[in-house]
Amino acid sequence: MKYVADTLGIEVNIESWGNTAGLPYYLIDRYDFKKADFDGVPCLLMKPKGEPETLTAIKKHIANVRKAEPLPVALELGSMTARRRKSLIEARIPFIAPGCQIYLPFMGIALSERYKSVTPPSKILMPSAQLLLFYYLYQDKPELYAGETADMFGISAMQVSRAIKQLTTLGLVSARKDGVRTVISCSERRFDLFERSKPHLIDPVRKRIFVEYKDLPDGLPLSGYSALSELTMLGGSALETFAFFGKAGELTGTGTLVDNSAQAEVELWRYDPALLSKNPGVVDTLSLVTSIDPGDDERAEQAVDELLETVQ
Repeated sequence: MKYVADTLGIEVNIESWGNTAGLPYYLIDRYDFKKADFDGVPCLLMKPKGEPETLTAIKKHIANVRKAEPLPVALELGSMTARRRKSLIEARIPFIAPGCQIYLPFMGIALSERYKSVTPPSKILMPSAQLLLFYYLYQDKPELYAGETADMFGISAMQVSRAIKQLTTLGLVSARKDGVRTVISCSERRFDLFERSKPHLIDPVRKRIFVEYKDLPDGLPLSGYSALSELTMLGGSALETFAFFGKAGELTGTGTLVDNSAQAEVELWRYDPALLSKNPGVVDTLSLVTSIDPGDDERAEQAVDELLETVQ
């Protein structure tokens, strides 16, 4: 499966499948079977020995295979017609056709050679990549088993794999395999890594609105200058600022500040601000620093520097 590894940039391991004895003879006669591991996601590959069967027959065959091994099953095809591709996709039957298309819905992948192009990797981190980087920076150890963060962040294993790929492509961390698990590491000091990552960081705040206090959801963490004042010696702000992770439509707010005694500023975040925070009721330090632009405010700039001294 070099085609899959090269196209997706993931590790692929193929081995023989030792459970064919549990299959009807007609399936063994029609298909070659292998077990695959696509970057930690296991599945079975069915390769027709002749021309592929009808769609109805293929559905039945896959159902019988899954009785013997309850894993996702993907067809491995040597060629592909537009009609067969359409019918397989409509039936949500996974398949791999080297040089043509990869359709693995159980991994959230649907790639066609028609859309394949060589483009440079994005230099701005995806939210999941920034979460992973910051989580690594908060750890007091040189290595991190990255896959363990999927459940913690509420994202898929594939999203973690893409985050690792972006971080390694940008040269921010290195990655190695420990069995099927991926370990990320970096030899430089945490502060130096954060400084080097600055050109790639994304503002965790995608929008700011103003919400009346009576309409604020309970438990929102402080962010912006309110959080900066809470964590440093910076004086308090006249306008309280909170972070919110969700859809803007879930809040009753406006783009205009009318009365700062009745309204608070609410930042709509690209990722959950509570995931990395070590200070209850306040967003995490690195995300906070990334979201604030002190501008010409010397006191705010000193407060930001004070926070960064905790990342060494």
